[in-house]
Amino acid sequence: MSSRRIFVLGFIFFALSLSSFLSVRAQDGDEGIQVGLVIQEADGLQQTYCVTLDEPEPTGMQALEAINAPVLAESGPRGVTVCQIDETGCAFPDDDCFCQCMGGEACAYWAYFHLGDNDTWQYSVQGALSYNVQQGDVEGWWWRNNANPDASFQPVAFDDICAPAATFPRTVVDGLGREVVIDAPPQRIASVTLATDEILLDLVGPERLLGVTHFAEDSAISNVAGDLEAVPRTDLVGNPELLISLDADMVVLSTYNNPAALDQLQDADVPIFVLEGFNTLADVRANIRTLGRVTGEDARAEQLIDEMDTILETIQAKVSPHDPVRVLYYEPGGVTYGSGSTVDEIITLAGGLNVVDEAGLGAYPVVNPEFVLSVDPDVILLGGWFSSESDPLDWFTQDPVFSMLTAVQNGRVYAVPDAHLTAVSHYLVYGVEDVARLLYPDAFDTVDEQNDE
Repeated sequence: MSSRRIFVLGFIFFALSLSSFLSVRAQDGDEGIQVGLVIQEADGLQQTYCVTLDEPEPTGMQALEAINAPVLAESGPRGVTVCQIDETGCAFPDDDCFCQCMGGEACAYWAYFHLGDNDTWQYSVQGALSYNVQQGDVEGWWWRNNANPDASFQPVAFDDICAPAATFPRTVVDGLGREVVIDAPPQRIASVTLATDEILLDLVGPERLLGVTHFAEDSAISNVAGDLEAVPRTDLVGNPELLISLDADMVVLSTYNNPAALDQLQDADVPIFVLEGFNTLADVRANIRTLGRVTGEDARAEQLIDEMDTILETIQAKVSPHDPVRVLYYEPGGVTYGSGSTVDEIITLAGGLNVVDEAGLGAYPVVNPEFVLSVDPDVILLGGWFSSESDPLDWFTQDPVFSMLTAVQNGRVYAVPDAHLTAVSHYLVYGVEDVARLLYPDAFDTVDEQNDE
């Protein structure tokens, strides 16, 4: 290998589930400067980082390395060219640093920007190794792909990335209407709902979680099943004796937990916080913001919401030109969902028309085969975790009662991942994407599929 070519490796990769939902905040200190970074990957998702640099004259390259994600770069006469960030890009030196721009019309590469005084991106004429960053700078790295000519790189202000530290004590109203006074950010948190398992893991990381529910380990319904190794307990339930024994700084529950258990925890002076709504996207946003307030991770909560909304906007831009498809979500036993449920909202956000909503049957009806035959949907989505059916697709399509349905005849009956479609956390957006891809496969081209792998 030529002496002019080197590896520039970042620190150890620190990953939480949704690869799309990663954020690293450097430790605040009395020395050094703070710099914000915005990294937009192949799927268009922006990730922001606030890093502290204590080098005498820190460079853009040092700021990039400080996000703790692996970086591959190539040195040359004009400095260093970034080839790959967090596995997106070219695997130098096995591949050329511009491996996706060699031959043909396609070209994709990492472009380097600085945020100007007027809050607009300015393309950098200097390489990251020779550019010196200052306090309050915002650096931008954009995986530009000419196969997506309509893609944009939105600026993010420094204050939105490196928000001031949350102030405590603070008072937060919970789902029971109680004014809960929180003296300091809780460091030992117990979560007793799957939704809060998923939200808290991405808000505070495993290091501040004492435990999560037993549901969190079930990959059929959990989006964090593979990210629990560092969480001490994965067996929590609403048992008050168990929760009292944890000596937690905060126990997070929901209003659907046993009221008697809630009373017992309060009588034992266990610090509890109760969430109420879990039915709509607005509820999800509100719960993320509330837990951000409870934990002192206000800025991270807003980032999770922004990432979620960015994904939704991308999906809706793809499906909006298409005529709506009529959809039925169906579980064995005839369980389905209408207006006021997350499944209905997922179908709607994915561009579909929920036939249960059309029929005005309410949020959580049970329907019979006659109803399914009468509405004859274009697409049927099957969920099977809540039943004993190991293969919901085979169970439904082999039933002679349903053999003449339009969706069966056209091969448009699909088993969908329950972990996404039943999520009441920020992972709900992946349920929207799953459904949108099934309803409008032509709206998601080959480039999208490659970027998701």
